[in-house]
Amino acid sequence: MHRNPFVAEDTPGVEESVRVDVGVPAPPARGVVEVIGCKGAGKTTHLMAWLRDRPGPYRHVDPGLARFGPFPMPTVGGTVAWDEVDRVPPTLLRIAVARARRRGALVLLGTHRRTGLADHSHVLPVPTATTVLAFAERRIAAARIRPDTNNVEPSLELPTAVAADIARRAAGCWWTVGTELHRWAAARAAATGVAVEHRWASSPAGSGS
Repeated sequence: MHRNPFVAEDTPGVEESVRVDVGVPAPPARGVVEVIGCKGAGKTTHLMAWLRDRPGPYRHVDPGLARFGPFPMPTVGGTVAWDEVDRVPPTLLRIAVARARRRGALVLLGTHRRTGLADHSHVLPVPTATTVLAFAERRIAAARIRPDTNNVEPSLELPTAVAADIARRAAGCWWTVGTELHRWAAARAAATGVAVEHRWASSPAGSGS
C-alpha cells in the first residue's frame, strides 16, 4: 500500500473503479430521476457516475441563502444534476424542474426525501456486509503499489465479521463506513510496523455506493 486505501476523494462522489453497484438502474434518456438517502448514502456518487456517461451541469445546493441561487439549465435534450435539492424552497424547485422538462432533458436529483416531482424515485439501500466487503476490496486494489501477480496475497483483507459489524453500525451512512474502514486500515498498518503518516492518517473516504 502506498497510502491508506480509504482516504477521501478530492472531488464529489467516488472513482468509478471503486463504486459498488447497489442495484439502482441507469436513468432513461429523459425525465426526472431522484435518488433518495440520508447523508452519506451515496446520492452524489450516483449523480456523478451518471454524469460521466451523460455530461451536463451540476449544482450542489449549499445551506443558507445559497439555497435560493439559480439552477444551471441543461441543453435541449441534455442532462443536468442538482444535489441536496431538499434544501430548496419547493416552489423554486418546481419552477426549475418545469423549465428543464420543457427542454426535453434528463434531470437528476439528489435528495434526503421525496420531492413529488420525479418520474422515477430510487431509495438507496443501506450498506450490508456484502457491499462493505466489495467496497473495501476495490479500494485496497486501487491503493496497491502494483497489482497482485502469481496469486500473491493482498496486503490488506477485511474480515467478513468486521465488515458486518461496520455495516451494522453505519446506520445507512457510507461516510461512516469510510471512516471506520479508514481507522481499521490505519490500525492494521500500525500493528505491522508501517509508519502512520499523512498518507495513512488523512481524511477518510466518503460514500462508497
